[in-house]
Amino acid sequence: METPSKRNLILSGIGSSNGGTVRLAKIDGIGKVNGDMNCSDFIVNGKADVHGSVQSSKAEINGTALVEGNLHSERIRIQGKLTVQGNLIGDHLHLNGMLSVNGGCESETFDANGRLQMGTLNAGSIQITLQGQSHIAEIGGEHIKIRKQPGIDYTKWLKWIPIPVGSQLTAQTIEGDTIYVEYTTAKAVRGTDVVIGPGCEIGLVEYKGKFEQDKGSKVERSEQL
Repeated sequence: METPSKRNLILSGIGSSNGGTVRLAKIDGIGKVNGDMNCSDFIVNGKADVHGSVQSSKAEINGTALVEGNLHSERIRIQGKLTVQGNLIGDHLHLNGMLSVNGGCESETFDANGRLQMGTLNAGSIQITLQGQSHIAEIGGEHIKIRKQPGIDYTKWLKWIPIPVGSQLTAQTIEGDTIYVEYTTAKAVRGTDVVIGPGCEIGLVEYKGKFEQDKGSKVERSEQL
């Protein structure tokens, strides 16, 4: 993304700045940006609060970031926690950590390992590895794969932590072409080829091609269209 300004916005330590159009927006430490921001690269190493929207070619979060408006970036990489109070739109999104979007999330590819909270998720390819409790009201895509992080057993910690610590996704609807889900609770799953893996509770499965169900999961009703 070409920007008409060559100015950089760089905050080191603890600081704040107004938004605007810049070439590079980089926060090393704790920073606050007041207003909308248009930049080529948005990089956070630490903690950032943006009181506005962000539009960039690349967004890289290493730590914690809050965007009060929308975040629109071609490539988004999150190592930590990102909260977007508006909509999150990008071409490629990769997450290790936590992502909370009050509005909707749209992306060509969505690859997440961690915990998710959002209204809607629409992407061509969706791969989610669950760690903890996640909630997405509506999920739509071509290829959808939702699974639990393997090799983690929280059972021995349950008596010490008074909150749900299991890995589970709750959703209203999941719609796609090829769908594989584990440890998911949903009212309806609709697709061409649908595989319901272990740990699921599904109200209705509608499929056009094939349907498979793990014997340990519950599906109240299935219909071939």
